[in-house]
Amino acid sequence: MSYLLKAQNTWENFAKYKINDYAKLRNFDFGPNKKGSVSKLSPFVTHRLLLEYEMIDDIKRKYKIQNSTKFIEEIFWRIYWKGWMENRPKVWQNFISEKNLDYDHELYESAINGNTELDFFNSWVLELKQHNYLHNHTRMWFASTWIFNLGLPWQLGAKFFFKYLFDGDAASNLLSWRWVGGLQTRGKQYLFTSSNLRKYSNNRFNVEKIINKQIFLEETNQIPLEDEIYKNNRDPKSDYLIMFENDLHLATLKNLLPSYKKVFIILLKNEQRQIKLSEAVLRFKQDLVSEFMKQFDNVEQIYSHSLEVASKNINEIDIIYPGVGENYDFITKFKNLHNKKIYNLVREEDLFAWKFAKKGFFKFKENIPKINQKIFET
Repeated sequence: MSYLLKAQNTWENFAKYKINDYAKLRNFDFGPNKKGSVSKLSPFVTHRLLLEYEMIDDIKRKYKIQNSTKFIEEIFWRIYWKGWMENRPKVWQNFISEKNLDYDHELYESAINGNTELDFFNSWVLELKQHNYLHNHTRMWFASTWIFNLGLPWQLGAKFFFKYLFDGDAASNLLSWRWVGGLQTRGKQYLFTSSNLRKYSNNRFNVEKIINKQIFLEETNQIPLEDEIYKNNRDPKSDYLIMFENDLHLATLKNLLPSYKKVFIILLKNEQRQIKLSEAVLRFKQDLVSEFMKQFDNVEQIYSHSLEVASKNINEIDIIYPGVGENYDFITKFKNLHNKKIYNLVREEDLFAWKFAKKGFFKFKENIPKINQKIFET
């Protein structure tokens, strides 16, 4: 079965049979081999095989689901996280450039190998490496344990997640770690109790007490608001296009891509990445890219080191905007090094929604009706 078909089937199955219990059961993690109420759609949404706005539209029009408020809100959290970071790209730059972290190297090695004194934490490390996925509630427990129990830098934990998660989205992962650590919402840390762990793990983890250190994280760099992203649109401006693996939404690209002479799709190898990915994650991404390319005659996968030669006589290139993160860092560096004019093609819905993501989520939430209206119009 193709990944696109798997994504669509998973979405349809969730929308028809699970979404009504989502609000009630979403925080329970029954274990990696047990069925739960969460959707397991995030790897497909991260690479946009499924588009967030399309899912919201489906719920309202196609399935006409009544009891879906909590799930729709969770989709909007993803949109909000992206928008928040697009308005503050310096957060990513600060994160990626942090070099002087002070920590216990031996403890760090024990943590990433699941060899700590905490059995519940060790099981999460094993699950992450085996399945390239963790339940969202478990990710919060994991991050809290990493920061406040083990006392390790949150940046290393976020990079550990990036390495192994199939759904390692730059905004959702990075900002969620910041939220747990008390940086995203200043002073509001996420700490959990043994009873919380026992209840929501369905009694799989039964510990007497969760011990946390008194740790208070501080923002070391200023994070200015920026508005550069809003100077872009979706209109083609060149005969050539570059795209990456984190926007492969066939339905909205099948009419756009054939209008180009050539489309280059790039999947960065670890040599070009600031955060190295596991073989399983790179293989998953490659499978998605290979499947996508079969739908077009003019799409060619090109390796990053070959881009200079392929674009030698091309001065202006469009890109499907990949968002703040590894891919955009790569193309920005390439643009500056080779003096190319790069035009970002950004989805209309994204630009509209991100305008409301300059403050907290609840301010963003007030504008969800406007965003919904825009989705339905588009």
